[in-house]
Amino acid sequence: MIRKVVDNLTDHDVVGEGESLGQATDSVRQRRPDVLVLSSTLLAEGPQTVGELIDRTEAALVVVAIGGSGSSVWHGMSGGASGYVLRDRLPNDLPQALGAAEAGNAFVSAPLARQMIGYLADCFDNGYDGPSRSDVIRALLPRERETLQRLAGGESTGEIAEAMSVTTATVRAYVSRILRKLRVRSRGEAVVVAYRSRFYSPRRTHPEANPSAGGGHGTARALHR
Repeated sequence: MIRKVVDNLTDHDVVGEGESLGQATDSVRQRRPDVLVLSSTLLAEGPQTVGELIDRTEAALVVVAIGGSGSSVWHGMSGGASGYVLRDRLPNDLPQALGAAEAGNAFVSAPLARQMIGYLADCFDNGYDGPSRSDVIRALLPRERETLQRLAGGESTGEIAEAMSVTTATVRAYVSRILRKLRVRSRGEAVVVAYRSRFYSPRRTHPEANPSAGGGHGTARALHR
C-alpha cells in the first residue's frame, strides 16, 4: 500500500524496496534517497533505536504503523523520526509526512498525536524520581548539554552537526556520552529526562551550553524530484 500511495504522487519516486530491515537499510545506503518510509513491523525486527537507524541510513524516516501507543510514538519522534503515520490514513497523511520530512519538519497522524500528548501528560502527572536539572547540568559537559537541548528540540543528527559546526560522527559521540552519563538506553529516554527534569523547556528558542542553561510488511523509499 505504501508503494501505491507514493506512485500516485507526482513529485516523488520509489527508488527501492525491501522486505526486511536489513534489505531496507542496505538499499538506502546504496541509493541514498531523501526519505525512508518504514513499516513499524520492520522497525521492531532490529535491536537498534530509531536514532541509530537514522544515523546508519542518513535519510529522514517516516514510520507507518497499524496503531501505536503514545509511548512508542513519542520515543520514535524524539529519537529523530520525521513522521509517524497510521496505515489506514496513508492516502491523506503520507504525502503530508513526506513533505514535512523534506522540509525538516515533523508530521504525526492526528490520532497518534493525541495518544502522544496523553502519554506526555501522564509522564508529567506521575511522580518523577530521575535526575534534576542541576544533576543534568553537572553530569554533562557544555557541548553535551547543547546536544541534549537540541535533541529535545527535535533536531536531527545532521541539523545538530551543522548548527554546532561539527561532524555527524562527533554528534553521535556526544549522544553516546549523554546516554551513559544519564544512565538511559536511548535518545528518547534522554529527551524524556531533559523534559521532566526541566533541563529543557520548549519556551527556550536557543539551546545554551553554559552551566546556567535551562533546562503490511515492506518498505518504500520516496525520493523528491
